[in-house]
Amino acid sequence: MLFWLTFIQSLPSVKITEVPKIQLQPQQKQITLIDQTLPVKIMPNFAQLNSGLVFPVVIAALVLLLLLSLFAYTRVYVVTPNNEAFVRTGGLFIKKKAVILYGGCIILPGFHQLTRVPLREISIDVERTGKLAVRTKDYLRADIRVTFYVCINASEEDVLTAAARLSQNGTRITPEDIKNALEKRADDAIRAAAKTKDIAEIDSDKLGFAQEVLNLVGTDLKKVGLTLNNIAISEILESVTYDPDNFFDAQGVRL
Repeated sequence: MLFWLTFIQSLPSVKITEVPKIQLQPQQKQITLIDQTLPVKIMPNFAQLNSGLVFPVVIAALVLLLLLSLFAYTRVYVVTPNNEAFVRTGGLFIKKKAVILYGGCIILPGFHQLTRVPLREISIDVERTGKLAVRTKDYLRADIRVTFYVCINASEEDVLTAAARLSQNGTRITPEDIKNALEKRADDAIRAAAKTKDIAEIDSDKLGFAQEVLNLVGTDLKKVGLTLNNIAISEILESVTYDPDNFFDAQGVRL
């Protein structure tokens, strides 16, 4: 034991020098602090900014899409007035006819054709005077002015028939189209009714003469989609235009 104590004391001693501490300047501490904290503070700010912009952008896009849809809808949707009906032909896949009464429909250019059919009552004057005067049963000539009140009934059958028979340009039935369809038929009915009565009988019984004309022309007008509501005889006068070379006019002159 004494030996080992003597041995330890005989060993040489070693001094350990302390390492000097490096003191950082205040600017270096601030830079280190900024470098460590900058990523932590900036990243959450970007995430909050993006999440705050998404919702307003989505709302604005939906509102814009809704406005564009409404604008496009008003461009292609046509509403029928109270005194009109529509006949729509064509289609996207199946071509067919459709009657629209008191409503509306979508008209796609290039796929549909629209024909406007008036439902209001129209008055048309038919005048037969001078050389066109009507010959009566007693061979006299009568100047007659008749007013016809016609309309197209608000039924699918009449509207379809009128659109097919009366429309000249395919897009609208005009009063001129109705007049052209009525005038020749009315002329035939007036002359046929006048041949069964003397001019004095026609003048004294205008209502009976008008009813006879109505019965003659009403059925024929129905074939083109027109309904004859009434007839008014506005004037019946003996004509002064006679052709002496015509046998029937000569009989009238003799009378």
